[in-house]
Amino acid sequence: MSLGHYDIIVIGAGPGGFTAAVKMAQLGAKIAIVEKYLIGGTCLNTGCIPTKFLWNSLKIKKNIKKANYYGFKTFLEEPVKFQDIILKKNKSIYNLRQGMIKILDSYSIDIIYGHAKFKDKNNLLIYNKNNIYEISADNIVIATGSEPLKIIDNNSNDPKFINSTEALSLIKIPKNMLIIGAGVIGIELATIFSGFGCQVTLTETENRILAKEDLEISDEISKNLLRSGVNIITSCNNALNKINEFEKILVTIGRKPLSDLSLTNIGLKTNKKGFIETDEFCCTNIKNIYAIGDITGRNLLAYTAQNEGVIVAKNIIKGHCISLDNSIIPQVIFSIPISASVKISGFSQYKDVIFGKFPLTASCRAAIEFERTGFVKCAVDKSSKKPLGFWIIGSYADEIICTASQILKSGIKYIQRETFFHPSFNECLLNAYEEAFNECTDLPKNKKKEF
Repeated sequence: MSLGHYDIIVIGAGPGGFTAAVKMAQLGAKIAIVEKYLIGGTCLNTGCIPTKFLWNSLKIKKNIKKANYYGFKTFLEEPVKFQDIILKKNKSIYNLRQGMIKILDSYSIDIIYGHAKFKDKNNLLIYNKNNIYEISADNIVIATGSEPLKIIDNNSNDPKFINSTEALSLIKIPKNMLIIGAGVIGIELATIFSGFGCQVTLTETENRILAKEDLEISDEISKNLLRSGVNIITSCNNALNKINEFEKILVTIGRKPLSDLSLTNIGLKTNKKGFIETDEFCCTNIKNIYAIGDITGRNLLAYTAQNEGVIVAKNIIKGHCISLDNSIIPQVIFSIPISASVKISGFSQYKDVIFGKFPLTASCRAAIEFERTGFVKCAVDKSSKKPLGFWIIGSYADEIICTASQILKSGIKYIQRETFFHPSFNECLLNAYEEAFNECTDLPKNKKKEF
């Protein structure tokens, strides 16, 4: 049965697909969006949002205890009823999902549920339970996202093996847990589960956690995890040898593309890992088919997918007028405290780079909020005084990094004090920048720096 013809069909209703569909509708196109599971995709349902909800629940728990610092007498009933937190999490996600559906409806975007497969470059077959539908479009955008990688092992079918999706739906905190993989997802889930009383062992094949991150940030997060009771084992290649000692085995070793779309029917090119190849306009090797978000393997981040959604919408409707710009992309890790970083593309090309580091122990705002753990580090080109990057660990790092990104994106040659409110966490960016030149007035003179 045919469901009709559209100007553009978007496959996948995650951050990228949703944003693309709405922007295309705003530009006057007739749009259908096909979703296999739930509107909102991984980010809303089994990724970013539930992770941050649980992280914030843990933060609230800590803040209740911290209230005593201000003279409030508080009592926290423990152990925490984790099942109640999960129910609240599910309710919040449901409400957000319904909000997204209302937005799609407001733009007259047709939502079609089912598994899309290419019949040819203009036609899709939609498999929904026992029914098969056919829809067509002038252009098609693939935004199907990614899913967790699995470990290939004789024991991997054991129910104690779980991925990040399943971990975020547990209604009971395990007594202990082995986490295999100390990347961003592994760190965030280790933080959450250890914070709610699980004895976590975190393993990593590299010689340190977060091997791709700044060394100081990696070391600081490692110290904080150890203080919270997490057992960290690096250079570990035999994590599966002791699986019988753990109630749950959480595998966080990366993600793979969700590309079960019969791509061979149309000859669409993918790389060796199965991610779809595109040009700077998000166009594949087939001129009317585009791909955005995780499925391309560029950046497995919701906000870059959203940006690509806007770009692809304009490129399809207005012609190839906007190229992708991945020069400034902030990264955030929801550890406790949060860490974040951003640097300009081509950072390694600068040879005369100096660094300034401002500890939060010297911040008035951090002192007021009893959040003095962490620091802000700034990289500066010595000759031009141009800021090149920021690395942050501490409270509100996820918000501060947005300001840092705008500083770098603007291309300003130096940072001025009058643009920062006092007392604020954001002014630590200025402090770190000034400290690179030994000019920070909120720190003692650094005699080791000579200019």
